[in-house]
Amino acid sequence: MNRTLGVVKLGGTLYWREKGTVFGTAVTPLLLGIGLPVLMHRVLDARQATAVFHGMLAVVLAISGFMAITVSLTARRDSLVLKRLRTTELTDRQILAGEAANVAFQTVLLIALITVAVPLLTGVPLPRDPLIYGVFVVAGAVVVTVLGVAWSAAVPRAELAAPMTVPFFMLAGLAAGTFGPITELLPSWADTVAALLPTSAVVEMARVAYAPGDLAGDLAAAGRPALILAVWGVVGSAAAARWFRWEPRRS
Repeated sequence: MNRTLGVVKLGGTLYWREKGTVFGTAVTPLLLGIGLPVLMHRVLDARQATAVFHGMLAVVLAISGFMAITVSLTARRDSLVLKRLRTTELTDRQILAGEAANVAFQTVLLIALITVAVPLLTGVPLPRDPLIYGVFVVAGAVVVTVLGVAWSAAVPRAELAAPMTVPFFMLAGLAAGTFGPITELLPSWADTVAALLPTSAVVEMARVAYAPGDLAGDLAAAGRPALILAVWGVVGSAAAARWFRWEPRRS
């Protein structure tokens, strides 16, 4: 555990030194997550602001979770940091767990800041059920981070890491309704597929946590989203174990 925490600390130190990465995966989602709901509240009303806020959760997860871990790991791989870490007493699992835990924690922290800031600036309320909301935010952050670890294996070099995560970011935002009711224009099967994304599961439970209801109803609604996250977590873990690359590709 201490070794894993050491990797978490190292990952955080390296992350905050990379100004471009910090701006792209921390500052940008923070500004978007707060700014868009505030804009919707001023232009329309609190109901629309709440809907946009829920959709922005998917975008924040995609950027600060999936994109951040992909960018970080490919940069560390190409600079041979990962290779050097493997020569220490750290196991492969400890290295990846530490890197992933650092990014997942930062993602949860960003969402927590947004969740508190938006009600202070708009008519968006705090979640009625903060427990179920928090559980799914944490689970979603972990799952998208694991998927990002797996996806990094497909990135040939560090400069392409951010562009190669854009499709996931766009798909997550589209499925969550962040860009408007575009899914209503798509075939019904596309809407069904979009609902199976891990980010969609988090957004679905966020809506449940903010809507009127009780704990029993919340737990009943949590079954399907929890299963979706569990399946994606297993898929991501298996893919990372099978295909993750520790060294740059030889040209």
